[in-house]
Amino acid sequence: MSVTEDRQGANTVLAGSGRGKITAVFSDISSNIVKLMCCNILFVIFNIPAMGIAYLIVAFILPKFSTGLASEEFVSTLVGMGLHGETNRSNDITGTDAAVSLYILLIVFCIMLLVTSLLVCVGPVQAGFAKVYAALSGGSGSSIKEFKAGFAQNLKQSIPAMLISVAVTFICLLSVSFYLSLGLVPLAALFAVILAFLPLIQSIVYRTMVTEDLKLWQMYKNAVLMMLIKFLPSLGMAVLNAVVFAVVPFVLLMSSQLVMIGIYVFLYMFILTAVMHYLNSIYAESLIRRFVSTDKEEHDD
Repeated sequence: MSVTEDRQGANTVLAGSGRGKITAVFSDISSNIVKLMCCNILFVIFNIPAMGIAYLIVAFILPKFSTGLASEEFVSTLVGMGLHGETNRSNDITGTDAAVSLYILLIVFCIMLLVTSLLVCVGPVQAGFAKVYAALSGGSGSSIKEFKAGFAQNLKQSIPAMLISVAVTFICLLSVSFYLSLGLVPLAALFAVILAFLPLIQSIVYRTMVTEDLKLWQMYKNAVLMMLIKFLPSLGMAVLNAVVFAVVPFVLLMSSQLVMIGIYVFLYMFILTAVMHYLNSIYAESLIRRFVSTDKEEHDD
């Protein structure tokens, strides 16, 4: 397969054929909300191993960005800045306890950012979900059978895709921290941009994996080319991913208020992660429909 432009499709859409309106997309989401919530819960459960890997990356990388992000330095800095806890009838919450709690929330934020954005995830599991999302966007429903098919049929490609994502994520994070320490902001920004687009690239790769017969390197090549060709819509999706997976969780968790943490748990453990994955999937579908053609179609032309 190769990337070619389908001139019959004048507009890139966020869903399948005939579903180009944003209102239709959100109507589609609302009609499948229960299924998406089930996918969300299963995503969190199945990616517990990925959370362990993400923790190792976070624990190694954070101090590279700043010594102040090491646990002891972080706590001492906040206490020194005058952070204090609250007093209740049973016990006193010291400033140190409050700082430790905030640091734990920071670690949780970083771990869940890497996992929910698919930078660190269980590849075969995500291939299974991609198969389910493809069925939902095609209007044919979804089932455990489709998840199993996506999981089993794409093991040979989804595992390398998972490893590639983890490696690129680690290299980009390390590069950003390294170049920032040298004051080379443009180079640090370059790797940060790569990292910002990687979740969308991974979504396109997993979506391609379950619908097209391509080698893995071709999937990545096509994903990058399609994003470059449709740069502005892809930039919009990348920004949306950053807002949903990074900005909103950071605001909710770093407030350290129980109500805000509860909102975070509800949104990201039960609904919003899968909804965003689904949006990425149907955007990927629109690109595949427009730009990816089979060798057979090329010969027919």
